[in-house]
Amino acid sequence: MQEILDAIVRVGAKRLVIDSLVGFEMALAPGFRADFRESLYRMINALTGAGITVLSTVEVEDTFTAMPFSHYAISFLTDDIIRMRYVEIDGQLRKVMVVIKMRGGNHSKDIREYVITDKGVVIIHPRQTDYTGLTTGIPARVGRREEAAPEPEEIK
Repeated sequence: MQEILDAIVRVGAKRLVIDSLVGFEMALAPGFRADFRESLYRMINALTGAGITVLSTVEVEDTFTAMPFSHYAISFLTDDIIRMRYVEIDGQLRKVMVVIKMRGGNHSKDIREYVITDKGVVIIHPRQTDYTGLTTGIPARVGRREEAAPEPEEIK
């Protein structure tokens, strides 16, 4: 932990990205792995106490029937959770995201399709309303079909 804090001071960092928690756990000494949740809790508290924003990713096994957030049961440590997953729509594998949690504020409950371009993450507007079950990864069509896909708009 001290090495991380020293590095943050040395480079003047304001943010720390852990990509991913699975890899981070594997990098820990075996003695710390047994108490991973507690070690992560202490580390996040130390970092946020030092004014550092922590962004972490967690890769979860995608069964296409469940929507787990993490196999660590650590959502209580986070201020915000964005769930991203693949879904099949019209015979294509597409990406959707939804804000699950935003501590201290209200947020959109819409499930949004997105693409990653050379300009970054681009949200598709309007939101996907022709399907139910998007969070399962295997949606079912309801309503009428759009003739042409809308042009993506950049996140502002």
